[in-house]
Amino acid sequence: MAGDRPEFYTEVKLRVPRRNADAVCNFIIDNITSGLVLEEEEGSQETGVTFYVPGGGDRGYRKALTDYLEQVLSDGAVMPEIEERIIKNVEWVEQYKSSVKAIQIGDDIVVRPTWDSSPIDTKYEIVIEPKMAFGTGTHETTRSCLKIVRQRFRPGMTFLDLGCGSGILSILASKMGAESILAIDYDIAAVENCRENFAINGVSTPHEILFGSIEKCDGRKPFDFVCANIIKSVILPILDRLVDITKAGGLLVLSGLLPPDEEEITARLGELEQTDFTIMPDNQWLSYIIQKR
Repeated sequence: MAGDRPEFYTEVKLRVPRRNADAVCNFIIDNITSGLVLEEEEGSQETGVTFYVPGGGDRGYRKALTDYLEQVLSDGAVMPEIEERIIKNVEWVEQYKSSVKAIQIGDDIVVRPTWDSSPIDTKYEIVIEPKMAFGTGTHETTRSCLKIVRQRFRPGMTFLDLGCGSGILSILASKMGAESILAIDYDIAAVENCRENFAINGVSTPHEILFGSIEKCDGRKPFDFVCANIIKSVILPILDRLVDITKAGGLLVLSGLLPPDEEEITARLGELEQTDFTIMPDNQWLSYIIQKR
């Protein structure tokens, strides 16, 4: 109910090194608030992070955030300045909406929020209800995965989207003629957002959207196309399973990886006899495209 919402929010802004942005965002979401917006400029080494804390006071978030930043930026990076201002509830909503705009990926993919209804002449239009940090196409890893799906996916393929977030990759696969889709995430809010976005886009491809992780693939046939846009610490322990559930001759895409991760990921792929791969860089992020042997 509207009467239950705070009248004011504290808008908090800071800029962090791009390589640390995901970790900082995860800390904010887990410990402070899910009302978070990213601002990324092409070529910039920093990511702007804006989040909204209910009420007009600090409420203890600043010390927790500062302590965490001192840990995660221990490589000598300068501590970011934390800026605050008090805004009204309605202003917070409008501020968030104004930050999420339609974007073009490659030649013929456009991702737009539900409130941007301007006509867009493109082959693949994906409409999403953005829920803060679940993937709007602006982050390099999402953008890279969208480009890879567009280039390598073929009609009639089965698609596994592990760490599906907003469902943006699965929606593109559906529009490109997927035979079936399995979308999985271990964040229940992401699962709900994925279901919402499937409905918005009228996804009619046979599909399941599940809460969990790789265990949801147990007993299933291997997939033609597997995409795991997560992080190294999650990917490495399950990489053998990801290879197993990729059909021979199929494609496995690993994303959410940084240059320091390359040595370990490449070595593990070698142990699994998967050496037929290319690496797509985008700023400081890497995506592996592996042709399953």
